[in-house]
Amino acid sequence: MTEHMLPATPRSADEAERRARRLYPWLFVAFFVVVAAVNGIMIAVALDTFTGVTTAHPYEEGVAYNQTIAAARAQEKLGWQVAIDFAAADRGSARLAVTVRDRDGKPLTGAALTGRFIRPTREGFDSEVTLNETGAGRYEAASPLALPGQWDVVVTATRDGASYQKIERVFVPE
Repeated sequence: MTEHMLPATPRSADEAERRARRLYPWLFVAFFVVVAAVNGIMIAVALDTFTGVTTAHPYEEGVAYNQTIAAARAQEKLGWQVAIDFAAADRGSARLAVTVRDRDGKPLTGAALTGRFIRPTREGFDSEVTLNETGAGRYEAASPLALPGQWDVVVTATRDGASYQKIERVFVPE
């Protein structure tokens, strides 16, 4: 044997190397199939979860923005003081109590109050209650909330054509 010649490899080793080389294109294809499947799953989950839209008519509300600013200024001029007291022992039973006072700190009686419970991260569970006056500017209502977690409470008080709105985030334990 001369010095420049390599030793002959066994035929089975050559055959194994050829088989491995045939697998490379299929591994490449398998990689992209996995990537496409994961992307498909992620798209399906993204389309099925919270959209981020917080209002049913965003365009109309945007056009009416100046009216919204005017309503906020009118609310500020009223000087009403609204305190929200929310208590939830567990999901299914919650109590909303609201105390309303005028500019001078006197109890505001004879107002019509509503409370809306809005789930900020999941649609279809919002509810509304009418609060009943219990005396001295205090209004109360009970509300069953379907899910634990964060809720936005929107209290609207109306009296003599004047309206006041306050929003507060509350938590319902499991």
